[in-house]
Amino acid sequence: MPTSINTRFGIRQRLLLLTLFPLLFISLVLGAYFTMTRLQDAENILVERGQLLARLVASSSEFALMTGNNELLKSISKGPFQEKDVADVLFLNGEYQLIQRSAQFPISLKVAAPSAYIHDQYWYFTQPVSTTGIPFLDNPEFQETESISDTVGWVIVIMSESRKEKQEQQILLASISLLLLAFVSSAVLALRFGKRISQPILGLTQVMERIQTGSLDTRVTNTYTGEFNLLAQGLNGLADTIQKLVTNQENRINLATRKLQATLHHLEQQNTALAKASKRADEANKAKDEFLARMSHELRTPLTSVVGFAKLMKQSPCSPEQLEHIRIINQTSLMLLSIIDDILDFSKLQQDAITLELIDFNLEEIIYDVLEMQAPKAHEKGLELITHMQPRQDLDVIGDPTRLRQIISNLIANAVKFTQSGTVEVHVDISPINNQQSLYTLKVIDTGIGIPQEHLEQLFQAFMQADTSITRRFGGSGLGLVISKKLTELMGGRLEMISEEGEGTTVSLYLPFKPSENRPLIKVEPPTYNNEQNIVICEGNVSQRRSLIEILFRQTERVINVRSIDECLQHLAPHNTFMVGLPAKATSEEERIFHASLSLLSSQGNLVVAMLPSDCQLPIEHPTNLIPISKPARPDALFKALNLPYYLLQTGQENNENLLPISVVLAEDNEFNRLLISKILEKSGINVFPAATGVEAIEQTQAQQPDLVIMDVHMPVMDGLEATSHIKQKYPDLPVIALTANIIAHEHHALISAGISKVLLKPVNDDELISTIRYLTVGNTTNSISQSPHSKQEKVTNIEDYDVSTSQIEEELGRLCQQIHDSFTARNTQIIGEVNHQLIGLAGLYELPEIECCASEIHNILHTAPVNWKELWYAIWQLKRVLKSVNKTDG
Repeated sequence: MPTSINTRFGIRQRLLLLTLFPLLFISLVLGAYFTMTRLQDAENILVERGQLLARLVASSSEFALMTGNNELLKSISKGPFQEKDVADVLFLNGEYQLIQRSAQFPISLKVAAPSAYIHDQYWYFTQPVSTTGIPFLDNPEFQETESISDTVGWVIVIMSESRKEKQEQQILLASISLLLLAFVSSAVLALRFGKRISQPILGLTQVMERIQTGSLDTRVTNTYTGEFNLLAQGLNGLADTIQKLVTNQENRINLATRKLQATLHHLEQQNTALAKASKRADEANKAKDEFLARMSHELRTPLTSVVGFAKLMKQSPCSPEQLEHIRIINQTSLMLLSIIDDILDFSKLQQDAITLELIDFNLEEIIYDVLEMQAPKAHEKGLELITHMQPRQDLDVIGDPTRLRQIISNLIANAVKFTQSGTVEVHVDISPINNQQSLYTLKVIDTGIGIPQEHLEQLFQAFMQADTSITRRFGGSGLGLVISKKLTELMGGRLEMISEEGEGTTVSLYLPFKPSENRPLIKVEPPTYNNEQNIVICEGNVSQRRSLIEILFRQTERVINVRSIDECLQHLAPHNTFMVGLPAKATSEEERIFHASLSLLSSQGNLVVAMLPSDCQLPIEHPTNLIPISKPARPDALFKALNLPYYLLQTGQENNENLLPISVVLAEDNEFNRLLISKILEKSGINVFPAATGVEAIEQTQAQQPDLVIMDVHMPVMDGLEATSHIKQKYPDLPVIALTANIIAHEHHALISAGISKVLLKPVNDDELISTIRYLTVGNTTNSISQSPHSKQEKVTNIEDYDVSTSQIEEELGRLCQQIHDSFTARNTQIIGEVNHQLIGLAGLYELPEIECCASEIHNILHTAPVNWKELWYAIWQLKRVLKSVNKTDG
């Protein structure tokens, strides 16, 4: 690395340079200017003198040239030739022929040359000798207007540059002398002023160096003026302070040394304590790394409990004021849950801790999942949710549906949040990129408040929003678009936004996907399908009507669209099917007309499909030919209601032949959970061998030689992690699925390290469980099982599909609660912990956040030493009350 100028030069040198450079520059410029001027003057003087001599000689030689008197010419030239710088004087006749010259040396005469020119260091000055005619008449009136002149010869004066060169040398010598004098004067002045400035600094520096070397009694003794005097006083004060501090420190060191010598025999104990402290620091560091992940469990559980309790309170007798308070509690709790999720996802993205899946899914299903989730809020504000998409077969792709659902959910949620009236539309287009991939363009268009152009860019910065008042008005963390953009870039796509204030916003999502051709679909042909029927669409919103027509054109072209009920009634005829839509947030008059028209249409025996906002329902008793369907209507649900062919995705229940004869060891400590999962598996044709502990799981695996093991992570006697390690040692290729309610990434990585093939979260998603078993046993090349932690699934198992009633769950919860109560009476914390763990698993499996929160509180009290029995009793009492409230509500 080159040495900087600050280290090469001291203050004196820098002052010298600072002074000399400007002075030298100015001196050089002025000296050069005046030198050039004087040199030019010397040349001008030479030219003027030569021209003057030539004119004088020419005026004197007129008569001699006319008479041809060479002697007279010689006499005329003798005077000028005596000048030192005159080299020769030449006389030429009218034909430019040499007549007389004063010297003998080679010359160069040029015909038609200028009056002054230079050749071989000689200047040639040419002057014509002219004679004027004599007038014959004295009267000026008879004279010609122009004088008659005639050139009788030429005079050329040749001058040497020797005198000029000598003069130029004198000029240059004088200029250089002046420059040297200016440089020396400047240097003397700079040195003088530099010395006056640098000497005090050097003196202070020397004092500082002596203090640094340990001479703490050194002080500044010289007297300075101005700021240097203040600096000297400050340095002396600093030296006094340092000397006092060092003296005190030395005294303390001496005292500490004496104490240390007295306590050397305790050094080994101190080293042991230091090792323990280091271990605690490492654990604290590890806890810090897991804090954000654990925050999800620690904050989401009580917040979910708040939401659950708010739901219970809402179902109990409440005054309007209390209902409003409950609504605010529910709204703010859900908002806080969303913010926590955003912060956790943002943290994972910042640490590159998110791994994308590559599995088959349908883009249309994800969009409708999100729209259904946002429908209540949108319809409450009177917004219409509209889609314009390709046929579902064209939207089968390979990618990460969970993260894509998160992106689309953020975009649509923002559109609904910032739109007060109008529509939120989702458009999907496809354009091929190459033979393997296509570009899927998803646009979310709203008619909301819009965003000023100057605020568009900052929306993609963390914790930033377009307006500081947005957080107060609409809430949110300001991370939704940031997370969406980062996830989009992680998928290889891009996210763009166009907005106009007061007009609305368009967010465009561009993602490259590989189309999937392996989605197992079943085409269902309804028995009442009549391809001759006309479908009459009555929908007031033009864009919604166009969307419905696009969907229906996938199966039939016999579509008639009308704008009002009156037009709809004009098409009353046999074999006609009617689709009638109710606007979101309709007026009471509109609702009255809507229900009256439904009654009239259905009374004629026609099939009538009522498209209702999410907050509206038909009367409990309505004709069977009147079918309600929620907005926005899923295409396949709409086709099914209209008795048109529709598609179903094959699940494990349709592919039992592919799963047979699969056998699975199910390790789950809770009997009730074990029963439900067993029914899920048996309904799909899978042989199940249950185990209640990790030890039993190992024994069952050795005895049955299964195709797969489903392992609960937390079990008594031996947990799932240890049991998996034992099984993998003997059967390294045997796939193992772990079931856990914990979303902490550290635990998931530990499970993967132990040999777990796939981690599934509770509550169990039966479709996901069956498809995972199919992948790990039968094999499916289009799926890839991610080994990264998953977010909690939105879709969970419907227990009623497996003949498990709510009363059975209540009985099991009551039994576990009674066991905890009895164990508390017996002061047996071990049994309380085991039963409480089963209670946590059961509450998580069946989505009972209120009970899960109480059980988590008991878990925390049991793991605090010593156990606070009073707090434990209060937590158990609260659990019993919550359980009683849940049972009463369900009943």
